[in-house]
Formats: sequence, structure tokens, C-alpha cells
Amino acid sequence: MRIAVLGRTKWLIDAADALRVRGHEIVLVATARSESYYNCEISSFEALAESCDAKYLGAKATFDAGACHAITASNPDLAISVNWPTVIDKDIIKIFPHGIFNAHCGDLPRYRGNACPNWAIINGEDRIGLCIHLMDPGALDSGPVVARSYLAADDETYITDVYKWLDSTIPMLMVEAVEGVVAGRIQPVPQPEDASLALRCYPRRPEDGRIDWRSPATTVQRLIRASSKPFDGAFTTMEGGARLTVWKASVFKPGSPFSAVPGQVMLRSGENIVVACGEGCLLVEECEVEGLRLSESNAIIARSLRQRFI
Repeated sequence: MRIAVLGRTKWLIDAADALRVRGHEIVLVATARSESYYNCEISSFEALAESCDAKYLGAKATFDAGACHAITASNPDLAISVNWPTVIDKDIIKIFPHGIFNAHCGDLPRYRGNACPNWAIINGEDRIGLCIHLMDPGALDSGPVVARSYLAADDETYITDVYKWLDSTIPMLMVEAVEGVVAGRIQPVPQPEDASLALRCYPRRPEDGRIDWRSPATTVQRLIRASSKPFDGAFTTMEGGARLTVWKASVFKPGSPFSAVPGQVMLRSGENIVVACGEGCLLVEECEVEGLRLSESNAIIARSLRQRFI
């Protein structure tokens, strides 16, 4: 098959490489502005195009008349996509006889939009979904679903774990979806039209990781798990103004009832500290003071009884 590659992330490059190994030809590559957690740069897509002797459209968010002509001239059978930044209209989609296969990191139709696995952790879901679907023109994360996979989630699942799972699963699932549909082994399943079944997820910014210690401990811990690496981390402010990033924490069961102001450091547990929340408390297991190494941060925090985080 002659395949166009439209989008961002190393997942998409790995999916393209997996299809190449199976004898498919990459004929066109287009990308857009990258983010740090995509694990690749714009130059990675330029290198992919060069290695495949494919047409490279550069980094853009939309397709103009020249791009439309270039796509048509490449004579593609289908396209694969991850994280294309804009909705693609019918004039582009109709160029591909087998459509555009998009890998979406959310359980469709419920999780549509941006940062879906992060929101799934924040919302306390017991599994994280991944779907390969065929794009519908002019619509967000709609179109029939071709393949699905799930990662079981609990209160020890971090976004780090989800991304490791996506690293290995997206290329494999994309190959399964593309070859299954083209060979007639897989019949795409339309998504339900009931709008009440969909949850529109909006982008998350680094500042959205600020911890509100007045929230229940379970809520704070979900925020920490959803904001951890490869993202910027959940954070709070120490007395004195230093920023403290919390990478890992767990709900702590104290030995007796307590009264404490949310954000107050209550006690030590081994080399870690326990912080009061609006309901319950958290054991901070891995954190980092701005400007210090992790080992230095832990030493400072271990001495921070009577500290209050803001």
C-alpha cells in the first residue's frame, strides 16, 4: 500500500516504520509544531521523508491548495495519523481511497479531544483506551472505529505508565487496523450518534498541575499521577516561594484521627513526608525543589516539618 503520514509524535514515526517493515511504501509526510512530550522533533519527520524518498510537505497545521495537489500527486491509498492539530476537511480525506487511519489515545466515543489519558486518570477511570478510527471530514475524533486496546488502571497507574504502553501498542495496533481493513478482515464499527455518550476533553497546560491541598487526598494524588513525566509535574509552592514539583505520591493512612491545615507537613514516614489534604493526607514519595537535584530536594523536604505548602 502507498501510505501518507500526517501528524506528530514518535508513535506516528514508529507506526510508519512498522508498516514499512511489512512492505508498505511511505509516499508523503506532513507534520506540525512539536511538543516536548512527543519524543521527537519536526526534523524527525523530515528525516523520515528523506529515508523513504517521500514527498515532504513541511510543518503546517492546515492544507492549502498546493498541499492538496501534492497529496493527490503522490497517489496514496491511505493515510495514517496521530495528533494532527486541526480537523481535516472532506476535500483532503476523499483523496485517500481507504481513508485516514487516526490513532486516538482515548476510549471513543466517550473520550474525545485533547489530553484524554490524563483526564481519564484525573476522572478515576479503571482503564485507559486507545482507538484506531477512520476520520470523518470536519469532525473531531468521530468516524468508525477499526481497532481498540485497553490498559487497566488503578491508583498506582501514572501517565508515565500509559505512555510506555502507548509506545509499544500504537504501532502494532495501526498495522493491525490498516492491514485488516484493506484485506477485509476488519469491518469498521460506527460510533454512536448519541452526543450524551461523548466527553469532550480540553487541553491541559503546565499551570493546570498546581495542587490544591484543600481537595481530598485521592483527588490530589490523581492530579499528581496525571501530571507526572513526560509532563511538567504537579506542583506547589513552599514557604519562601520555591516551587516544589511532586512526581510521585500515595494516599497515606494515619494511625489516628488528626486536625491539620491543608498543605501542612504533618510527619515523616521513613525518608518521606506526609502532607495534609482537605480530606485525608498524602505520602510524598518523589519530589523536586526548583533548582536542586532530586537527591538534594529529598534531603531538604525530609527536614521540612512544620512547613506549609501553598
